[in-house]
Parts: sequence; structure tokens; C-alpha cells
Amino acid sequence: MRNDEIKLVPKRGHDSDAESVNRVDRYRVPRAERYEISAITKYRIRGEQEWYEGAMKDISVSGLLMGAAFSLPSETLIEMRFSLPVQLAGGETPAEVHCRGSVVRSWNCEVPGDTAAMVAARIIHSRFLRQES
Repeated sequence: MRNDEIKLVPKRGHDSDAESVNRVDRYRVPRAERYEISAITKYRIRGEQEWYEGAMKDISVSGLLMGAAFSLPSETLIEMRFSLPVQLAGGETPAEVHCRGSVVRSWNCEVPGDTAAMVAARIIHSRFLRQES
């Protein structure tokens, strides 16, 4: 699927998890709504020069899930770059997004395919660069 053919569909079934159900409601923080997205993501470990290519699977205001070349340890600081389609960019043209974040969890894929690992990352800071049409 090309970046201009992105299908945005809110993911269902992520409203809560077993741990948050057992908490008192006043302490419960709702999970951010996620959107399925198939887009190329460039990422690197913070402070390193080499960028790797990943495949974004979903995104929310607080983080993203992507296929990656290799798994990364939790809390690894990373930088990411990707383009958001018009529907998510909130304008008439796509926006390129530059983010800093950290790995929440990562695992190796058991079935060989497009990616060797999956990485869930928290977005700590982001900057939108509007693309010229």
C-alpha cells in the first residue's frame, strides 16, 4: 500500500486492559484512540547517525507501533520521521512529522515476513512540518 492510499480506521478493543479495569476509575487513564496506518517510518537510536526504515502499523496521539529491522530494549531513546496523510494532518496537505520518543516494548516476529521485529514507542515530543502542495 502506498502512502497516498492510507486507510484510517480507529482500532477497536483497546479501551482498557485487565490492569486498568481493576483500578479505581478516578486513577484510570483512558488509552488514546489508535488509527491503523500503513506508512513508511524512518527511525534511529538517538545520538546515532544511521536511519533505518520501518513500517508503521498504527498511531495515536501518545505513540505508535511499527515493524522494524530489529527489536530494541525498553526505554531506548529513538527519533522517528514519517508523513501523515491529510486526514490525520488536519489540513489540506500532508505533514511530515519529526518525533523523539522511547521504546515501550519490542519483540521479535516469530514468522518471517516484512519485518524482523515490532516496536511500540511512546512519543515524547513531535514537530510538524507542513509540506508544500
